[in-house]
Amino acid sequence: MSDIKPISGFADRTPLAAVIPLQSPFTLNVFPSDFCNFRCSYCAQFLGMNMLKDKYPHMGHANMTISTMENIVKGSLSFQNRYKLVSFMGHGEPLIHPLLPEMIALVRDAGIAERIEIITNASLLTHELSRKLVDAGVDNLRVSLQGLSASKYKEICGASIDFEAFLENIAYYHEYASRHEAKIFVKVVDAALESGEEELFYKMFDTISDRMYIESIRPVYEGISYADSPQEVLVDRYDNAHASRKVCPLPFYMLNIWPDGTVAPCDAIYKPSDLGNCNSESLADIWSGEKLREFQLLLLKGKENIKKCVPCCAPDDVSHPADALDDDAERIADLLKGGKKI
Repeated sequence: MSDIKPISGFADRTPLAAVIPLQSPFTLNVFPSDFCNFRCSYCAQFLGMNMLKDKYPHMGHANMTISTMENIVKGSLSFQNRYKLVSFMGHGEPLIHPLLPEMIALVRDAGIAERIEIITNASLLTHELSRKLVDAGVDNLRVSLQGLSASKYKEICGASIDFEAFLENIAYYHEYASRHEAKIFVKVVDAALESGEEELFYKMFDTISDRMYIESIRPVYEGISYADSPQEVLVDRYDNAHASRKVCPLPFYMLNIWPDGTVAPCDAIYKPSDLGNCNSESLADIWSGEKLREFQLLLLKGKENIKKCVPCCAPDDVSHPADALDDDAERIADLLKGGKKI
């Protein structure tokens, strides 16, 4: 039986305000590729290559080199603590990268992470790739569905898939992963479901996933229409109601590496700051450096003070309630200015 709960619902999550500034980031997000084989109607990839690069110039449509991945791992060894999570994700499809299993194995063998996960549309999953990913050390596969039928996939992302074969590959991954203490989490946004399909979703994946959830679509990308989505995000995609947040918590506990090795303070497509490059700088130096500290201090005054943060809904959409920082912003700013780390 699969659990019905969001990925952000870990009961043991540490209240962020109580532990920052951190000696080491909790999360490292690695973007193996910014290519995608889907053009989902609610994603920036829907804009197409030319419009996408015009709006987001840093979207270079590239795959990360294995040497960059080696530099990420090498640069992570300097941190005092292991990452709680290394996630292979980004604004493309990670399974497109032909060396993804090798990249995961580098993380596993170096022992730099408590958990390793992939966020994927899973359309490229095969039995062979499933075995390679699990054997390489993946702890969790997070699958984002685009519907419950081939026709819905065609409507949402313009891709033709064999939906029955897709389900069989999910089932195979679940069976193989379960023999190696690995998990699979399946989620879908409400906009990808037809009316009344909620129970069908839960029935379809009850025995072939470890965790499943229906998320609420939120206005994430500029230039994409969200006609049926609220303009003021006061309920996040996990259905947690909250007051509007001014401070985004993401840059206080994560680092994010784009395919070319550039380091950003969050995983948003807007890339609000370029903190450096893992191919030429130490990740530990970047984490403790002035660029990130100045960015954090400005953010503590409210995201409206950072141009590229203004259109981003992450503080209200994907931030866990335990990560809220608004009430502690002044105290945290004082700690940052004093250089104290926990």
